[in-house]
Amino acid sequence: MATTSLWHIKGRLSDLIAYVENPAKTVPKGSEDFFNVFSYIQNPQKTADGSFVTALNCLKQTALQQMILTKQQYGKEDNYIAWHGYQSFKPGEVAPERCHEICVKLVREMWGEQFQLIVTTHLDKGHLHNHFCFNSVSFQDGQKYNYSKAERQRLRDISDSLCREYGLSVIEHGRKAPCRPVWLDEQSGKPTRYNLMREALDAALKVSVDGNDLRKALQGAGL
Repeated sequence: MATTSLWHIKGRLSDLIAYVENPAKTVPKGSEDFFNVFSYIQNPQKTADGSFVTALNCLKQTALQQMILTKQQYGKEDNYIAWHGYQSFKPGEVAPERCHEICVKLVREMWGEQFQLIVTTHLDKGHLHNHFCFNSVSFQDGQKYNYSKAERQRLRDISDSLCREYGLSVIEHGRKAPCRPVWLDEQSGKPTRYNLMREALDAALKVSVDGNDLRKALQGAGL
C-alpha cells in the first residue's frame, strides 16, 4: 500500500542558484524538503552510499545545475520552480530496494519523457518513503507542468497499479488525504484534530455496548 502526494515549490531561479553555489545557505521557507532531497544526494550515508538516489534526464551530481540551464534556455525563471512529491509505504511491507524501484517506475511513467527528475528513498523513519522532485519546465519543449485533477488521479492510478504488480496492498476506497502540514504533524506524532478524534472514537468504542452508549460516550468527549 502506497500513498502519494505532489505539491509545487514556488520561488525564483536565484533560490536554486544560491543553493547550488552554497548548499549550507538557509533555504527559502516552505521549500526545505525540496532542497533536502539534494542534500541527501550530497550525503551518501543517508542513502546507503547513493544506492537509493536515481536521476532521470539529468545527472544526479549536477541535477540542480541542469534544471537551472533548462529554465534559462526557455526564459522561465520564476513562479513555480519545481514540483516535489512523496510516496510512502505501509511499515514493514516493502524492502528499501523495492521501495526505490517502484518510485523510479512511477516517475518515469508520469514524467520521464518531459522533465528532469530526482528520486531519493529515505531510510531514517519507521516507514520507508520516497521523495521525488522534478523541474517545472520541460527540457523537451519548455512547457511548464500543469498539475490537474486528472494528473492527480493518474498519479494515484499508476502507483496503485505498481503496488498490485509487486503484490502490495492497495487502498481500495481511499479517503481524502490531509493537507501536508497536518500529515507532517501526524508523522511526527504531534496531536492533530484527526488523530485526537480517532483516539476519542477508539476510547468510546471500548466502553460502548450499543449505539446509545456510543453516542453518549462521544458526546461526553465533545464530539
